Amino acid sequence: MGRISRLTTEHIVDRGDTLALKLGRVPVEIPAPLDDLIRRLAERRNGRAATIPIEEPKWLFHSIYPGQPIDPHTLGRRLKAIGVPPQLARHASLMDVASELPAMVISRLLGFHQNTGDNWTRESQGFGAEYAADIIRR
Repeated sequence: MGRISRLTTEHIVDRGDTLALKLGRVPVEIPAPLDDLIRRLAERRNGRAATIPIEEPKWLFHSIYPGQPIDPHTLGRRLKAIGVPPQLARHASLMDVASELPAMVISRLLGFHQNTGDNWTRESQGFGAEYAADIIRR
């Protein structure tokens, strides 16, 4: 949540027909319908602060304090309130990435330790023979 809460409008690359987020060196294309939601978020960014700093950062998620991004825990609570479990969504995304990339790439790309990349890759390979044997023993 910490990185997401600090996203700004400068992270958005809107090419008209496609939208991407600059989360690293290469912008990541965002599929529909999420792309339209992000466009609307960028257009309607409203903070709750009574005053606006002269050099206001263009936060996608404003705090109640002038010039500050939303607190990551507050963003997480808001997502849960509308039915989006952030931790579950994060894990599903990591599993998807781990099913397509080698562990070394995952660890370097996402800043994880090599062992964490190995764990995600192993988990993404699904239930193996050990799981099937455990089910049969029950």
